[in-house]
Amino acid sequence: MSILNKTKYLFIIIAVLAIQLSMGQAMDTKQITLSGQNLEINYLKAGKGKQKWVLVHGLGSYSKAYNKMLAHLPKGVEAYALDLPGFGESPLGNGTISMASYAHVVNDFINTLGLKKVVLFGHSMGGQVAMTLALQNPKWLKSLVLLAPAGIEQFTEKDKAWFDAVVNKELYLNLSDDQIRQNFNVNFYGFQLPEDALFMYEDRMKIKEDSAKYEQYCVTIVNCIKAMLSGPVYDRLESIKAPVLVFYGKNDALIPNKILHPDLTILQLTEKLNQDYPEIQTELVDKAGHFVLWDQTETIIKETEKFIDAHK
Repeated sequence: MSILNKTKYLFIIIAVLAIQLSMGQAMDTKQITLSGQNLEINYLKAGKGKQKWVLVHGLGSYSKAYNKMLAHLPKGVEAYALDLPGFGESPLGNGTISMASYAHVVNDFINTLGLKKVVLFGHSMGGQVAMTLALQNPKWLKSLVLLAPAGIEQFTEKDKAWFDAVVNKELYLNLSDDQIRQNFNVNFYGFQLPEDALFMYEDRMKIKEDSAKYEQYCVTIVNCIKAMLSGPVYDRLESIKAPVLVFYGKNDALIPNKILHPDLTILQLTEKLNQDYPEIQTELVDKAGHFVLWDQTETIIKETEKFIDAHK
């Protein structure tokens, strides 16, 4: 090999190593058919070790929302981020959408993989799904980590009537590309979608290119909102036996709801949670919006490790 070719080859190797190092943990995309129901679930797997983490995404999201956490897993952690039915690469199936049905999917996912002593994570709607499942106190549950969870803020019958009147399929179908981008922006600190999360918006645009697929996606969003409202968990949280850790970003622009509860702050919301359930550990994270798991990944992982160590 000539000196020129050797130099070129060395440059390529260095470049590949740099990319691998910048990405952290390698991630594999996999599919599994759940043993308890005829449903195929797509998921991401990263890391290797005795400690098992299962990550449930939020409304309108998918497993890739956890890419940043999966890329920076602590040593000894093996993590699984699944696409709930109707999101990402998991087909919707024929079942009715509810918090209980999604909790059933997550439970079957964990049992099919044969996981034990699981730390269950849930972001936003995924947090309410995770709480719904944790209320069943499955034998495999070790700890529950909630990231800006839905289900803590409570809604009256009047609030629910507002959602029924305002939130429908047409609302989402008629959003322009700029409006969709703005909806992503408000999820993050500084009201700006980070460059390393731009793929989320790009993937949404790919769905929009297929009108039938996009309409089904919008219907699924609306049905999920109805499911969250009709599946409250807050008044039953004392029944969860596993240790619970809750994170909220101090700059969350989505929780509490700014239209229905304009005078309620995130601090007041968490203070009430601490008052009602003092055994639940709550953390307010600086410089973080609703996507606290992306805005402050290192803090989330560090505090989660401390929490798990304290409850061995």
